[in-house]
Parts: sequence; structure tokens; C-alpha cells
Amino acid sequence: MLANLKTNVFLTGATGYLGGATLQLLLKDTSLSISALVRDKDKASKLARLGVNAIVGSLEDTALLKAEAAKAEAVVQIASFGDIDAARALLRGAKNRFERTGERPVFIHTSGAGAFVKLDVMGEYSSDRVVSDADADLFDLKNTMPHNTVNDIVLAADKEGYVRTYILYPGNIYGLLKGPLVDAGIAHSYSLLSVITRAIDFCIQRRQGGMVGRGLNKWPAAHIDDAAELYKLLLERALADKAPHGDEGTFVIENGEYTYVDAANQYTKVLHAHGMSVTPEPQAFSATELETISYLFFLGTDVRLRGARARRLGWVPVHNIEEFHEGVQKDAEAVLADKP
Repeated sequence: MLANLKTNVFLTGATGYLGGATLQLLLKDTSLSISALVRDKDKASKLARLGVNAIVGSLEDTALLKAEAAKAEAVVQIASFGDIDAARALLRGAKNRFERTGERPVFIHTSGAGAFVKLDVMGEYSSDRVVSDADADLFDLKNTMPHNTVNDIVLAADKEGYVRTYILYPGNIYGLLKGPLVDAGIAHSYSLLSVITRAIDFCIQRRQGGMVGRGLNKWPAAHIDDAAELYKLLLERALADKAPHGDEGTFVIENGEYTYVDAANQYTKVLHAHGMSVTPEPQAFSATELETISYLFFLGTDVRLRGARARRLGWVPVHNIEEFHEGVQKDAEAVLADKP
């Protein structure tokens, strides 16, 4: 009878781009019983029909987060990289479970490559320094972004010994998501919050493709399907206690890097073809735009990371960086299609 018991997993971010991609893969694993936090009651009903125990609530419902985390052998947090209260609530739940069972649950947290970007580059250059997720000096690159406040809380929990923690650092995730969650209107087919799609959205508003400075900064990138595969693999290995955790449980999601000006060229060509950019070439954002639109500066940040530890885990991404440029064009088409 015990062999038939399923492993309880609590997932946040299930209706998002990356969370939805991950959930679609996890649903194929019949050994898992998946609960997911959902804001929208209609989407909760749709998820229930797919076999998910949908919990209606938000990251602000900290008592709910604690209670659900306490029930789970594994928490997979994909909803927010910087919500301190939510992270603490989930970890309190994990601690409650440890105190009740004596077994350390798994806590997978989604941070981002933004935790290590150089903030003052402004698109004018790219660093010669390339760092791997397996390098001891990785954390020397930590910046003042809110990612790191939560990362420190997560790492401290592992050191306390009541939970095994793992932090994923996605680069720019691209590619149109397909599958049952998208078909059902549960998850979006592209990221609404990636550095690229936010840039595209702003460029549509200003009717001109743009970038920060000369766009010489670089970022890692990975396809959405490859990223979801790493989440699935890490969860499997973590549940079996066959993955490094804590300070060594850092995994960068990348399969190559791009120079920002190349991405800007791709989306500006698409915008120009649709009459949404005066020129087919990107132009630098103005000083006024950079001062008034708070997130624009982030498009000019620089980070060069490699996912060596992710690959040691057995992750084999199949989509190469050449596909990224085509993916940027598809993202631009998708953003345009969603405009009234």
C-alpha cells in the first residue's frame, strides 16, 4: 500500500509562462500529486479538470502558503524572485513539516540571472568575465537587486538544516509555449515579464524599436521547453537526494548568450514591418525615457553565466542560441497580436 502513495508537490506560478511549462511536464509524472496556487477561480476549475489540486489564493496569503507548504514533500516556487514574505511563509511551512516528520523537504526557488548582472553597463560594453554556476566565486557577482535578499533567506534555511534548498537562475527564456495549459487559456504562450517582451511592449508604445545605449551588453538565454525540462529533472533528483543543495544547489538555465543589439535588431524589424517602428533599426532610448521608465535600465545590464552544474545534473538542452533570434521575432509577433 505504501508504494502507491504519491509525492505531494506544491507549485506557485502555475498559470505563468515558466510555471505553466513546468506544470505541463510534471503532470505527466503519475508518481506526483500536484497542488498549485492560483488567483483566478476560473483557471482553478480548469486546472482541477487536468488533475491539479488548485488552491485559490495569492502570494499575499501567507498563512495559506505556510499551510500548503507544510503538506508537501517539495515546494516549487516559480511565481516571484523577490517576494520576501511569501518566501518566508513557504519556508515556515517547510520547517513545520520537518518538525512534524523529521524529514527535510525540498524547496526549489526561482531567482534569475538578474541576481548577478552588472547594473551600470547601460549597454555600452560586455564583461570579459564568464562565470559558471559551479564556480566558487559565483556569489562574488551578487548585486543589490531584490533577487538576492530572497536568495539569502533560502540559503540560510538550508544551513539551518530543516530543508534542502535549490535555486534556479533562468537567463532570458524565449520561445512560444504550447500544450494543454495554453490551449485551455490557463497559461500564457509567451512571457509577459521577460526583458525582451517588456522592451517590445514599450517600443510599440513609442512607435520605434529601441535599446539601451549601443546594446553591447550580453545575457544568457534558454528555450522554454529546455527550461521546463531542468525543473522536472531537478525535482526528480532533489526528491531522491541526488542533487547538490544549499550553496552548491545553484543552477543557471542557459544554452548560449546573445548581445542585446542583435535581439533589438530582430524585434525592431518586425515592428517596422507592422508599422510600429519608424525605422527598421533600433535607436537608443533617450535619457528622459531611461529616467522615467524604471525598468528600462535593466535592458542594458550585462551578465555572462554558464550552466555547468545544471549539465552535470544530466540536463541536455536541445535548442541552441541560433533559435533565440527567431524566437525574438515570434515574441514580437505575439505581443503585437495581443494588442487591441
